[in-house]
Amino acid sequence: MSLMDDIKTLREKTGAGMMDCKKALTECKGDMEQAIVYLRKKGLAAMAKRADRDTKEGRVSVKTDGKNFAMAYLGCETDFVAKTDDFIKLADELAQYVLEHPGLDYMNDEHIKAQITERAPKFGENTTFKGAFNWTPAENSVMAYYVHSDNKKASILELAVKGNCDKAAATEIARGLAMHTVGMQSGWVDAKDIPQEVIDRELDIYRTQAQNEGKPAEAIEKMLPGKVKKFAKDNCLLEQPTIKDNKKTVADYLKEESKKLGCELSVVRFVRF
Repeated sequence: MSLMDDIKTLREKTGAGMMDCKKALTECKGDMEQAIVYLRKKGLAAMAKRADRDTKEGRVSVKTDGKNFAMAYLGCETDFVAKTDDFIKLADELAQYVLEHPGLDYMNDEHIKAQITERAPKFGENTTFKGAFNWTPAENSVMAYYVHSDNKKASILELAVKGNCDKAAATEIARGLAMHTVGMQSGWVDAKDIPQEVIDRELDIYRTQAQNEGKPAEAIEKMLPGKVKKFAKDNCLLEQPTIKDNKKTVADYLKEESKKLGCELSVVRFVRF
C-alpha cells in the first residue's frame, strides 16, 4: 500500500485529520497500530468512538450571490458546540462551497467529507453533514430565504411573478412565506404535491385508529376523504392559515397581495431544514 492509502485507512480508523495521520505514520515508520496509539495519546482519535452518537443539534447556513441560493445543514451532538466560532465557520464555509459548486451530489462530495473529517476532532463531538441545496430562480421568479434566530431552522422559497410589479415587494413576500414554512413546518406547496405513499400511510393510520375505536367499516370509508383534506390543510403551505390571521389561508393572502401589486404571484417551490 502507498502512503496515501495508509493515510486514508488511518483516517477511517481514527477520524483524525489527514495531516495528523501523515505525521503519525511518519513518526511510527508506517506501523498502523502504533500510529493509532500515537493519535490516541494526542487525543486525535476520539472521533472514532463518537461516530454512532446522535447529531440532533447543529446549524443551518444560507448563502447567496444574488443569483443562486445555497443552504447547508451541519449536525453535531450539543447546542454548546453548535454555537462555537469554529463550528459556525465550518457550517458557513460548507454553505459557501455548495453555493460555488451547483449540481453536485453534496451528501457524497469528497471535499465536504474531507473538511468535516479534518476539523471535527476539534469539536469533540460526532459531526455529520445533514444535506444541502443549491437553487437558481427562474427568469420570472424571485427567491428569498429565512433563517430562524436559533440557526437550526431555515427555508428557501421561490415565488413566480406574472406581470409587471415591484420585485422588491415580491421578494419581501417570498421571505415572509419562507418564514411561514419554518414556523408552520410546511411539508408541501399544495395538496397535489403530497406523495401518494404519504397519503396511503395516513389513510392506513386513520383506518387503524377508527377500527380500534370500534367504528364500522362503512363509516370509516366515508370519513377518510375528510381526514386527507385535514392532513393537507395542516401540512400544505397554500392551505395553511397565515401566521397573522388564522381565518385566512396563504392562498387567500397571495391573491390579496397579487391584487395590491397588480400582478399574479404563485409559489413555485420551497425547501426547509
